[in-house]
Amino acid sequence: MMKLTIIGNGYTAQFLAKDALKYGYEVSIITRNISNPEKNIHYLNFIDSNNVKKKLINENIISTVPFNKEGFDPVLKKYRKSISLNKNIIIYYSATSVYGSGIVNEYSIPLPKFKRGLIRLRCEKEWVKANPNTSIFRISGIYGPNRHPMVKYLQGDNEVIVKEDHISNRIHVEDLSSLTLQFIKNNYTEKILNLSDPIKVSTYDAIKFVCNELNLVKPKVVRYDPKKISKMLKSFYEVNRTVKSNIINHKISYKFKYPDYKFALLGLTKSLLDSE
Repeated sequence: MMKLTIIGNGYTAQFLAKDALKYGYEVSIITRNISNPEKNIHYLNFIDSNNVKKKLINENIISTVPFNKEGFDPVLKKYRKSISLNKNIIIYYSATSVYGSGIVNEYSIPLPKFKRGLIRLRCEKEWVKANPNTSIFRISGIYGPNRHPMVKYLQGDNEVIVKEDHISNRIHVEDLSSLTLQFIKNNYTEKILNLSDPIKVSTYDAIKFVCNELNLVKPKVVRYDPKKISKMLKSFYEVNRTVKSNIINHKISYKFKYPDYKFALLGLTKSLLDSE
């Protein structure tokens, strides 16, 4: 049985773990917060050094853990040596914020404009330095059940920030999970992989499409004003990039379950309405 250890227990990690069980993997999660444990998943406390080291040396690993407040990777800070000894597949979940503006792919030179992208790029380099076999997954904005803009929309907030010609890049959590597990199953060796829905659409156009289809109140346009938004949102709107992959469907064959965000958002919204 193939063994997989996931570091972190957030939104994406939980989807990964459940999918991995379906694939027949033996799944472990390393986390600081072992709450609401799922059946058939083995949990280890992050500070349980002896047992964690064994996992990080001997199993396929995926780190979903972001950098800490100081801007460093907490996994490498504590377990760099163990990771350096691992001869299996290692995947580090990074972000497309390492790129600058324009059309980018895996061969594009990273040119982060904001602090978050700069730190992400530094963490990528540290993972590769710790173990050259590490594969870096540069991931667009992750969405899925209970994590999309129509959640707050149905709660009465129909304002949508609009910046002319701004491109949004996203990936459905199910596609992210499936691609990751396929990568491990087939023992791929690509070192950089961009993960982003192939069909691009603005947030406003996607929400407008859903509202038209479901006869919901139309979205209210709020023109982008950098003086009135958070640093996080500013870093999103100030860089206009189109993320493409020269690996997926060129070297790695994969059919996206949710290639078009507007139709995926429609399905997610219907599910929400049906559950009310």
